[in-house]
Amino acid sequence: MKKKRCLKTRWSQQNNRFKEKNLNLAHPVVKASYIWSVLSDQLCDVLGPAVHHQWFKEVKPLVISHNVLILEVPNHFSAQWIHTHYHELVDVLLSVMDKRLTSFFVSQSERHQPPKVAELNLSESSASEIKRQTEDQ
Repeated sequence: MKKKRCLKTRWSQQNNRFKEKNLNLAHPVVKASYIWSVLSDQLCDVLGPAVHHQWFKEVKPLVISHNVLILEVPNHFSAQWIHTHYHELVDVLLSVMDKRLTSFFVSQSERHQPPKVAELNLSESSASEIKRQTEDQ
């Protein structure tokens, strides 16, 4: 029970500091970095150092855009795992700091790839049917 009270006190102190600094955190990259540092500490307290090290050690805050904290993880598997198992917890902790904030985890490979354009593989019959329909119009 004492540990719980200690965490609550520490978190409320962090939250108060965040509210005080929030006015000075106008730049979205700086704000993302600060919020992630507070959030990461809280995740370590809740999940324990081993789980935190496993899933959150390599997370890098990128930016806050449209009230979404965008966080980069090393690979697609990590992004999926965190989304499936920890996303709700992350968003609850974020909402304590700012009710409007939510999070999004993106992998390094997804972030550095150009967007994929859907490829259409039409069979000859499909292509000729489309051509015929456009000629009929």
